[in-house]
Amino acid sequence: MLRQFSLIAATCLVMGCATAGMTHDELPTYYMPADSGTKLAKYLAHQQPADPNQSGFILLHNGADALAARIRLIDMAEHSLDIQYYIYNTDTTGGLITEHLLKAADRGVRVRLLIDDVGASLEDVKVATVDLHPNIDVRLYNPLSLRSEWAKIFSKLGEFGRINYRMHNKVIVADNTALITGGRNIGDEYFALSDVDFQDVDVIGIGPIADKASDSFDNFWNSGIAIPIGVMAEDRHADDLSSMRANLGSASRQAERNPYVQAVDNSRFLNGLGGSDLDWHWADAKWFYDDPSKSDPHGDGNKIAFLGRSLVEPINQTEEELLLTSAYFVPRRGGEDMLLSLIDRGVDVSVLTNSLATTDVLAVHSGYAKSRERLLEGGMKLWELRPIAGQQERASPFLGESLASLHAKTFVFDRRAVFVGSVNLDARSIKLNTEAGVYIENPELAQEMVELFERWTSEDYAFKVDLDDGGDLRWTAEGKTWDTEPDAGRFRRFMSWTLGWLPLSGQL
Repeated sequence: MLRQFSLIAATCLVMGCATAGMTHDELPTYYMPADSGTKLAKYLAHQQPADPNQSGFILLHNGADALAARIRLIDMAEHSLDIQYYIYNTDTTGGLITEHLLKAADRGVRVRLLIDDVGASLEDVKVATVDLHPNIDVRLYNPLSLRSEWAKIFSKLGEFGRINYRMHNKVIVADNTALITGGRNIGDEYFALSDVDFQDVDVIGIGPIADKASDSFDNFWNSGIAIPIGVMAEDRHADDLSSMRANLGSASRQAERNPYVQAVDNSRFLNGLGGSDLDWHWADAKWFYDDPSKSDPHGDGNKIAFLGRSLVEPINQTEEELLLTSAYFVPRRGGEDMLLSLIDRGVDVSVLTNSLATTDVLAVHSGYAKSRERLLEGGMKLWELRPIAGQQERASPFLGESLASLHAKTFVFDRRAVFVGSVNLDARSIKLNTEAGVYIENPELAQEMVELFERWTSEDYAFKVDLDDGGDLRWTAEGKTWDTEPDAGRFRRFMSWTLGWLPLSGQL
């Protein structure tokens, strides 16, 4: 009978008669104000300069440091952890993070975990098991109505008009005092622990910026689109949590022998955060984010580019140089016009994005390729990441050679300010996804970002893309020149060309 009901429900969804999504009647909860007696608050008081309105920041572009910083924040938390991610994998990295979250909850820390349902694609039973802990609450953002693995296919088809809007935010806030935000999800590939090495950037921040991020987290948590896992999951048992702890403990003991995990253990962030070994960049900062109403297809905020509008001001105020790193770069006509208008008034615009060989979404490359020639003709400087980006530098005893892919999303404005977050320069980020990030006015931090951009656009990391004398595209690196997409096979080039004919640009 249950299977028959599911089939009927699935058919109904495909016919488009179920689009409202789930509801729940749990009361809202809010972030806990910072407590001056916590370890993080005492550390902040010791480090902070005279201006209490400034926040401190450190760039995280090394995978081991980025993972260590997350673990350290979780371990230092005493009252609250608010965690929001698009993807949360159940691999080595996800297991380590989950194990530390359970230990934090054991010592009385309230943990609120908000995960995008479609992005993460986690099994309900695993999410519900973590939620069994009395100090952990888990919610899924804009979830599919049908929950069995095979029925989700029908749900994605029938509810496309609703579930096409996803939460792409990435942030963790500890004790409303410190945060980490940027491009990384939770998964091995985001921390250089897989055969695909995402080049990515986060920042760790401490001070009043955490309060702003907590505000945005509350807006999402209490939005009505964030559904408690208990509403969706079937009966759960306390024994399931005990079994999960045992499995995580076993996996953690095995991981201890991994040289990469040992590198995480030796990171300066595990040893320095709480001490005096870290050099913070103190600055005025703003938290930019999309309101969750952007995800409501029937709401007043639907498709409003809240974060995009916030970025327009610093972009338009740029006078000399804009450095843009975007994993998915599909500017379309409006974005092209914006960038070309900057160039027309003398701004040097440089962009780093994925090549056809390194992109993980062929359709995105198809959309991006349509903009290349016009932007290059207009004077924009363009680089595409190589699949063996920086292999000499990254040669690793942990994995051997790995293929690179760009995942970072950053802006550098006139070498005086930066934006680090989850937003790509494409229609999906601007119109469909919710995004978040931090705008920081600090020349020293901006210079670090410039140096990273220059490294990532050097010849052993990236192809320089320009036009030859005949106006045709060419790629150069390390003394070699290509007149077709380098390091990409014929089939991959054919598929990208084919996808370029489909009307997908508004979804990319």
